[in-house]
Amino acid sequence: MSKLILILLSCVLVQGCASTLKIDPQTLDGQKEIYQEGVEAVISPKNALVAIRPSTNTYSSDDRPTFVISVLNSTEESFNFSTEDVQVFVDGNPHKVFTYDELVAEVKSQQAWAAFAAALNGAAQSMNAANAGYSYHSGTTNAYAYDNYGNSASGYGSYSGYSYNAAAAQQAQASANAQTQANMQAIKTQTEQSLNTLGSTVLKKTTVLPQSWHGGYVTIAKIPNTAQPHEIMVIISAAGEEHEFVLDHFKVQQ
Repeated sequence: MSKLILILLSCVLVQGCASTLKIDPQTLDGQKEIYQEGVEAVISPKNALVAIRPSTNTYSSDDRPTFVISVLNSTEESFNFSTEDVQVFVDGNPHKVFTYDELVAEVKSQQAWAAFAAALNGAAQSMNAANAGYSYHSGTTNAYAYDNYGNSASGYGSYSGYSYNAAAAQQAQASANAQTQANMQAIKTQTEQSLNTLGSTVLKKTTVLPQSWHGGYVTIAKIPNTAQPHEIMVIISAAGEEHEFVLDHFKVQQ
């Protein structure tokens, strides 16, 4: 049993030790390095000017990599731009790019599972509350009796049973219901905050008018085997042209 506990603890510790990762943009011919909000970015000027940078200087291996992609329409014609125009390759292999709708669906799915778990917990608390009014009593008795001549006799016995306190059960039930409602409200609030954040930051399909900017956050799937360095290639289509970016991905030594 102790060996099993050690194994389980080791698994928890391994899972809990997140690595610090970094995405370092590289400049190709015709591109220029700049900084946006303290983070290194690369711009590629063609018919449309495209800029890409990691959302942060470093990120945790528990999280997904996120980029900030911006486009400036330098042409006289408008064009649509979204995650459909972003392709990602890791070491030459196609890599998942999440759309806004997929991220929203993921948040709602997490809400549904969290609400389900809260409901199960609430049901368990409600069952416990229903039994809170019952109390178990037990003990022993020692009785004496006297006859008409003054002689005494003693006897021993035991007793046990339940009593029910309706007020205590009602109070426990009310407390359980209040806790379940609070948990549900917390889940709802967290979901609304997450959806608001997605709505205000994630790249969504938009028509980019001439001489206008558009951009947002683009999330990709986790990079496999983060202990090893990788090359990330991002190909962005805008105004009928492709912009190719190369970024180095590696673990930060600590």
